[in-house]
Amino acid sequence: MPLNVIDLITADHRDVEAIFDKLYKQPENRPALLAELAAKFTAHARAEESEVYSELAKAAPSERREVHHGTEEHHEAEEKLLELLDTDPTGPAFEPILKDLVKAVTHHVEEEESEILPALAKALPAKRLAELAHAFSAAKAALLNAPPRPVTRTKRELLEQAKAKGIDGYSAMTKGELAAALKH
Repeated sequence: MPLNVIDLITADHRDVEAIFDKLYKQPENRPALLAELAAKFTAHARAEESEVYSELAKAAPSERREVHHGTEEHHEAEEKLLELLDTDPTGPAFEPILKDLVKAVTHHVEEEESEILPALAKALPAKRLAELAHAFSAAKAALLNAPPRPVTRTKRELLEQAKAKGIDGYSAMTKGELAAALKH
């Protein structure tokens, strides 16, 4: 029986969980693991939103709220991932931020696997789920093969992060100064 999109999504979830485990157990390999996590998580989230969530919202309009919630959880996890990428992997702040990211992603995965994916299975025929597997995989591949783009945050996002971290004088800083202050 060919794989369907639900199989691919759940396999990605297990892959990210394995990377999280390695981040705890292999501190010397954190730079490479973080790069892998960032690439895979972002490609998965974008492909899921464009190919799967949009299809579910069309097939089952009653699921639009869950689709929106899933997208918001992706964005929240990406913010935590950005914070982790900006943190020294050998420093004391790394593991608490990693723990927050793991908690956010675990919560999202649990909700997705108990609510969104069952709704998708119910709303779409097996043939369409198999077709979505190809579309999801192709979208992920395109994102993974694209040249890396620098991650950019708005000044507002940087201001909020600086405030949360208690950086003195953050409100008068330029965007570049905020980014530099947050990095240190």
